[in-house]
Amino acid sequence: MKLRILLLWTVLLPALLLPTLASAEIYKWKDKNGVMRYSDVPPPSNIKQEALYGKKTSKETGLAPLTPVEGDGTVEMNKAKASAVKAKAAIDTAGTEANKTDKAPLSKDEAAAKRAKDAEQQKKVDEAKQAELKIKQENCTVAKQNLATFTNGGRIAKTNEKGEKQYLGDADISQGKADAQRDVEKYCD
Repeated sequence: MKLRILLLWTVLLPALLLPTLASAEIYKWKDKNGVMRYSDVPPPSNIKQEALYGKKTSKETGLAPLTPVEGDGTVEMNKAKASAVKAKAAIDTAGTEANKTDKAPLSKDEAAAKRAKDAEQQKKVDEAKQAELKIKQENCTVAKQNLATFTNGGRIAKTNEKGEKQYLGDADISQGKADAQRDVEKYCD
């Protein structure tokens, strides 16, 4: 009987301790004498190190934390549209001014510079259109999900300003369904 208990502890104890050993991080660095060192304790902060395996720690990026998203993407879509309109107007203005002022043919360098400028402006317009399309697709997905929620029926709840759960009535559900249908028609082609 004692042998069984001893055998059980010799098998069970290492199995219980294995996860704690596996989460240890091992560091690799060269000391001031050029000798390669390995340790589970990180080296001094002025020494370049490399984590070999184990728990990876996140490094600070220096960037600002994520900001909350505004609304349903309409703000971003309007900004993208405005920048696309500005870029297109700049291309049109540059083209008409070039036609008015340039009576003589352009030199090779001037023509290359003009093509590069036009290509850069066109790239901005294309990027703005892509951003607008992406936002529209995201809004379409959200609108379809909302419509499905209101169409499926059942009890639908929302959280009010006080953080309390509030169930929607039939009028609220039908209004939400109409709004979701309008959003689907607006954002989905």
